[in-house]
Amino acid sequence: MLAFQGLLKKDFHISKNWFFLWIGFLALFLILPFALEVYFHQPLSFLPIAVIMLLGFHVFFLPGMLLSMLRLEGKTQLWLYNPQNSKLLILSKIVISIAYQLIAQLFITCVGLVIYLFFKDLFILDKADLFIELTTLNAGLVLISLYFSLWCLFYWTVYHSLGKYPKMKNWRWLFVFVLFILLSLISSFLESIDVLQDILTKWKIPVIMGASFKYSHAGYTLGLNTMNLPVLTLVLYVAISVGLFVISCLLLDRKVEV
Repeated sequence: MLAFQGLLKKDFHISKNWFFLWIGFLALFLILPFALEVYFHQPLSFLPIAVIMLLGFHVFFLPGMLLSMLRLEGKTQLWLYNPQNSKLLILSKIVISIAYQLIAQLFITCVGLVIYLFFKDLFILDKADLFIELTTLNAGLVLISLYFSLWCLFYWTVYHSLGKYPKMKNWRWLFVFVLFILLSLISSFLESIDVLQDILTKWKIPVIMGASFKYSHAGYTLGLNTMNLPVLTLVLYVAISVGLFVISCLLLDRKVEV
């Protein structure tokens, strides 16, 4: 546990400046639409849309933060000399990235709630339980972002593991690209099998997966969109995520060099 805490502190130290820069960017991005609303005397013309855009963009934040930390350690070759298990090395970066994302999403969500509290007469909500829906939406964003992150981690470790082979080193980007195409084709083929899709989509649960705005003279109509998520499909994604993590750790155990 102490060793893992040390890894968390190290990963926080090497990434905190990027995170603070990101929070600063979010604040500046939100100030711009607010300034436009003040200038044009049109309250809520741009700011709610900016909040939704920034919240949705965090699907790509976690993969970006994870890859930036991996890239830094790739330059310094720190993992070559670190005695810790590769699972802990990767898990530490994932935990730090998730913590950053949760803080950033909480910041954006709080901005949205403040906007709603000050201008709630201009909003028409489709749903009653706003807190539960926003919590589900934020959790969904983190999970989707984590899934993308594990795919990025997998391709990153494949790419750098090929660097150990001199004949492959200059062509490893092509190998990763072909692997990406091949896996995409396999996924598309499996999705085209009706029997398999019927099994995977047999049981469903309703979840909040997005938000939509409609503007009229009466104000904004805010809709938190509900979709039916297949349970077995979710289980499949979890299994794929675990598989990607395990494979990435096995490749990293080979002490790859950049």
